[in-house]
Amino acid sequence: MRVMSTAGASAEAAAPLDPAAALTVLPGVGPTTAARLAAAGLSTVADLVQWFPRRYRALRELEAPDESATGELVRLEASVHNVALAWLPGRRAMVTVTFATASGALFLTRFFNQPWLRKNYPIGQQRAVEGVLARKSSRWVLENARILPVGADPAGEVQLRYREIEGVSAARLQNWIATALRDLDIARLQSSLPALPTGLEAHDDPVEDLLAAMHRPADVAVHERARRHFAVREAVELFAQVERARRARERRAAQAFPVDVELAARVLARIPFDLTADQDRALRAIWQRLAGPAALGVLLQGDVGTGKTAVAVGAALAVLAHGGHVAFLAPTELLAEQHFATVSTWLADTDVRVELLTATTRRNVGELGEFAGPLLVFGTHALLTKDTLLPRLGLAIVDEQHRFGVGQRMALVNKGNNPHVLVMTATPIPRTYALTLFGDLDAHQLRERPPGRGAVRAVHVRTEQWARVEQSIRRAVRRGGRVFVVCPAVGEDGEKGGAVRVHRTLARAIRGAKIGLVHGRLETESRQAVVAAFRNGDLDVLVGTTVLEVGVDVPAATLIVVVAADRFGIATLHQLRGRVGRGSRRGLCVLCGPKTPRIAAVCATVDGFELAEADLAIRGSGELLGTAQSGFVELRALDPSADLELLLQVREAVRGDPR
Repeated sequence: MRVMSTAGASAEAAAPLDPAAALTVLPGVGPTTAARLAAAGLSTVADLVQWFPRRYRALRELEAPDESATGELVRLEASVHNVALAWLPGRRAMVTVTFATASGALFLTRFFNQPWLRKNYPIGQQRAVEGVLARKSSRWVLENARILPVGADPAGEVQLRYREIEGVSAARLQNWIATALRDLDIARLQSSLPALPTGLEAHDDPVEDLLAAMHRPADVAVHERARRHFAVREAVELFAQVERARRARERRAAQAFPVDVELAARVLARIPFDLTADQDRALRAIWQRLAGPAALGVLLQGDVGTGKTAVAVGAALAVLAHGGHVAFLAPTELLAEQHFATVSTWLADTDVRVELLTATTRRNVGELGEFAGPLLVFGTHALLTKDTLLPRLGLAIVDEQHRFGVGQRMALVNKGNNPHVLVMTATPIPRTYALTLFGDLDAHQLRERPPGRGAVRAVHVRTEQWARVEQSIRRAVRRGGRVFVVCPAVGEDGEKGGAVRVHRTLARAIRGAKIGLVHGRLETESRQAVVAAFRNGDLDVLVGTTVLEVGVDVPAATLIVVVAADRFGIATLHQLRGRVGRGSRRGLCVLCGPKTPRIAAVCATVDGFELAEADLAIRGSGELLGTAQSGFVELRALDPSADLELLLQVREAVRGDPR
């Protein structure tokens, strides 16, 4: 089979390559390189030929710059004519590489702050160059240029971008792909592909043609046709795993915890505030499923401040009322401690035993599992250790599921006898991600905020305007509000943007304000004392790391400042914004640093579900929320931002397939 050519390849046909063969069968792939490829998920020849481009765009192939292509993405074959290095104000470097086409037409490319590039392009070297064609005065320029590796053999009017692999150049990777495709035993590869469910449409072109269209397409339409074929196959693999998990859960009987009218009234009386309509609807749906016969599996997704914890506690109380055990897994000790303190107060005069289990509050965990009465355990990863035995576990609650992964969720579930499972997240999840990662669960959304709790707007302030930030902190403190200041690192060594350094700076700049410091390296008792002092009003400002991201509930907090906000993701920024405005006064979130697309998105909307889609558009497809460590396949062709309808179609086909 010959679907690609490679520079310098022998005309003599190579022996067919077994798709299951290790990549060391390819020339130039030794043990070290094989290890680097394996770290990226490439172990076999089949993996390599299905290492598809991450992005693609239409372009025009030109022999020379042409006025009609101005503003378009183009590719030009040319030789290096001249290389010049210039230094700009602020010690910024600019390397200008001028190319000459076969007809003698000149065009140039510019690269900033990479002075070493002037040695990379010897005069006369032939290269392919891609970029947006522009006319600057009398000269042709390729903007946002990409100079392809020496010997690259691009084909067709498509620009392909592969994901980078550490320690492996793009040129070597593409040459190995070309060799593998040229010599691949296509019949073996074809036989290894699983059959698609009946009625599911996927282009049935020969596999060798589809692979060629993925790596060397004639145009975008050909590439997209092939991409959708492989996207369908990936979606089938994803949903097959999800469907197996769902069917397994539904086949296993679970202990029933029915909720009648009297019990419902008792549970609601324990929650010291009225539920919103969204909360009430979600809680009653969960109660209905707790009655069995199959184990409940629910994803409760709610925007920041919509009250997921109250719904979870309402579900837990229904199980506890029947003498069951409940485990509540939280992502941080701070959040576990806060949940423990709050719910202990709610249940102070009941027979429910409430415990806290974290790495720093270890106790006789074996004795917990033997307790005969109703038990509610709040904990962190310590709940997942082998010596934590909970054989009577009736309900497992996992807060901020994305911090744990599917494997850790199941580690908690397996401690009981098929317990009910409630998964919660305030992290915005695109609909396509929810379909795949949590497709085995029933989804409920909370959008409505409790009365008086409005959304918090975010504003951007550049780093050099820090004086404005300090003024805002002074104003908030003067008006009786409390202020969070969140930093990306502890910074004990004076690191710029570190919490220790920022705390010291604010202590000097804002005289009279009581400023505390909290981070994950503090002892638990010290951390608890600082947070309690801030909550009680003994501190005006609390400086910390993202240990403050989730769960620190201080209704009097009106301002949160995020230092070096460009170092945080959209989900984290949205979570941080939710720390303020939780009382009767309006809140404000100040994002300090360069204005990135992520920061612009957070400033543009307060809706977490809109932000989820914006986050997906900015980051691209990639892995599904850390799915590599969760047991799901990594996406190669499937594009969650564009393939929602395809995903829905495949899900229905897989659910209807008796296999």
